[in-house]
Amino acid sequence: MKTPILFLLAVLFAEVNIPAQKANPVRLHPENPHYFLFRGKPEILITSAEHYGSVMNKDFDFIKYLNTLQKEGFNYTRLFCSGHLEMNDATFGIERNTMNPRKESYLAPWKKIKDGEPKSPGVYDLDQWNDEYFQRLKLFVKEASLRGIVVEITLSSSIYNESIWSYNPLNPINNINLSDPRYFKLANTLYNGEMLLFQERYISKIVTELNEFDNIIYEIQNEPWSDHPCLQEIIPNDNKTHPFAWQKLAETADPVSHLWQHHMAEIITKTENTLTYQHLISENISNFRAKITTPDSLVSVFNFHYALPEAASWNYNLNKVIALDETGFMPHKDFLYRSQAWKFLLSGGGLYNNLDYSFVVGFEDGTWPIPEGNPGWGGPAYRKQIKLLKDCLYSLPFVKMKPIPATNNEVYGLAEQGKNYLIYIAQKDVPALPLALPSGTYSARWISPATGDTLQSDRIHITGNGWVATPPLYEEDVALIVTREK
Repeated sequence: MKTPILFLLAVLFAEVNIPAQKANPVRLHPENPHYFLFRGKPEILITSAEHYGSVMNKDFDFIKYLNTLQKEGFNYTRLFCSGHLEMNDATFGIERNTMNPRKESYLAPWKKIKDGEPKSPGVYDLDQWNDEYFQRLKLFVKEASLRGIVVEITLSSSIYNESIWSYNPLNPINNINLSDPRYFKLANTLYNGEMLLFQERYISKIVTELNEFDNIIYEIQNEPWSDHPCLQEIIPNDNKTHPFAWQKLAETADPVSHLWQHHMAEIITKTENTLTYQHLISENISNFRAKITTPDSLVSVFNFHYALPEAASWNYNLNKVIALDETGFMPHKDFLYRSQAWKFLLSGGGLYNNLDYSFVVGFEDGTWPIPEGNPGWGGPAYRKQIKLLKDCLYSLPFVKMKPIPATNNEVYGLAEQGKNYLIYIAQKDVPALPLALPSGTYSARWISPATGDTLQSDRIHITGNGWVATPPLYEEDVALIVTREK
């Protein structure tokens, strides 16, 4: 693909001069810290976004990508910023992986001093920064800012295996600065020798370069439990929707990983204490669900992957944002992913990101047909359904609402008691739904989460205490919005 000339010139030559901020960075909402406050407005961060390679992969036209997110009504994207890449790797079965750039198109934070072996990304000097990388990074965050999009900056990742480690610039075989650790599972620990110093410098550099932006959140590490697992429970997930053995295991990171993550959070905090702005820090807790018993005091956003609704409900008492910032590994059916989003957000979650494999080089508008073998879902039709969810939430004063205690595994809801209700039913043939509504007059609207069509509208007069809602006919799932008339 030929990169558009104007985009190429912007990346290579533009001075990324950002005007002074008019507002503090995105933060927890002071009235309801389960949600965000961004530029004076309450926000739930909702998106269906690319596989994190927008900056590292020079072939990826991120202007077209960000334009698509803005046009389709989304307000968040996630970005990998470390040396982690998945070059020539088949671990996850991702065709046209944006984190698998051509060798000549890969950008790392450090300066490459020579090409290296054919299967190497190159040889790096970790004492020198790559100006082109930081220019592209800042341009990406600036362009996201102009479109009202919050960027989660993922500062590091689990390495998973020797194949992925072999391409990482921090691997001693790929730089002139380090002799160890050779074993990848030592990399993101406090026992990694001199590597720790270079990791600290890298964190401080990223945080300093991006300090002026108000639209960023820093995630310490992606999926730390993968390299350092601690089993929490065996989950009885359905084999039809979760066919892999690992999908039955809810894991968190072990204590060795937590020590390293806390240290990196301290580096972020100490660096920003010398700068103008302080940003939120997020921590990737678990796949599926886990009860957070000892939350890091430096962390404000707790991320889960492939989250079950309990990830939100079990941790609601923390009064922080609980996030589902990666989906995937289910069959390619809209309902499976759509219902996951509805159930999580109506259980008290404040961020949802569908990992959308329709965004690839050459199809940065998210129209690439996702092959059956790719481990996730997305595309224009699915994104419309997620936008419908966002519209439903934003039609109500969600900051004033709280999750309704679940009485049925497949019925979820948010309520401002006596005023506003949003209910989601994730199964067919629910004959009746009792709601404890106080006396008054209400409007009730049943909506298809798949199409946005209104299936039935009612005006309800309640003189006692309660109403039994009878759903209309629906195919897979249905939503109900109830608002009290003034």
